Order: sequence, then structure tokens, then C-alpha cells
Amino acid sequence: MSRGGFGATRPRFQLFEGVEGVQHVLKDMLNFRECTTYALWPIKSMMEILSEDFFRYHNKERIRRKLYTRAIWPQKEAVVEKNPFLGVGEEFYREIRIAPEPLNFTMGYWMYQNRIAFLSSRAESFGFIIESQEMAEMLRAQHDFLWESSAPLKVNALATQGFLDEMHRP
Repeated sequence: MSRGGFGATRPRFQLFEGVEGVQHVLKDMLNFRECTTYALWPIKSMMEILSEDFFRYHNKERIRRKLYTRAIWPQKEAVVEKNPFLGVGEEFYREIRIAPEPLNFTMGYWMYQNRIAFLSSRAESFGFIIESQEMAEMLRAQHDFLWESSAPLKVNALATQGFLDEMHRP
């Protein structure tokens, strides 16, 4: 599809509501393979709406599909020790950095290919996917800028090893 005769593709927008709708937004990412994803992600707020079980499932599938993630979390959202499926490193296909103070947010986005999944907290319980190359490029530039001023999250590898062992069981 083009618009205005410029040869550009039209952006697409999909809105989803409620917990199942928000889960659907994140499951869309699992249709892709072997790419890098970028997230500005308040993980604690997201687990409140989607549950630890959902994120355990999502992380297993993300790792199986080799979707490497570069995530930025607010300082108040770091919850890895209690949730070993949120580990970092090569086997987890994930790096996490902690945003500098005073940056705090309860809504997040996760970019993959030319799509951006936006998710609200439990307070509003909605999500949407925008498929737009221009928007993805703009948010990627912002993410890269913030990434450079964020500190790497240090995780005790022993605390997350159980999840990796679980991944490798038949």
C-alpha cells in the first residue's frame, strides 16, 4: 500500500484491551526469529498485569526464537533475584540496563523489526502495536541515547541458573 504517491507504506495500528489483549500484544513478538529487540520496560508493573507465569512462558519462547533483547528498566523495577527467568547474558539473549534517576515509568514499549508494542500498567490495562518503520527508527534512536546513560544490571548467575536448567529439560 502506498499513500500520496511517495511510495511509502502506510503504518498499521492495532489496539487491544484487558489482560488477554495485553498478552496478545507481547505474543506478537514471538512470530519473529533471530532478531534484536529493544525495550523501555517497567518489568515489575508489567508482571503485575501479566503475571510471573506469563513472563516465564514468554521468556522461554523468546529465548527459543533467539530474540535478543536490550532492555532498560527504571531503578524501582529491578526484580531479577525473585524471578530467575529475568536473567541476563548470552544464554538469556538479554542485556538489561537501569535508567538513571529520576526517570520512572509504568507504561513500556518493546520494539521488534518495524513494530512497536506499547503496554500500559494494570491501571489502564491496554496495549497497542504500531507497525511503522519511521516510528521504529525514531524510538530506536531514543533508546540508544538512553542506553548509553543507563547502568548495566548486575545479576547473580547462580540465582538465574535454575531457569536455564529448566529450559534444557525435555
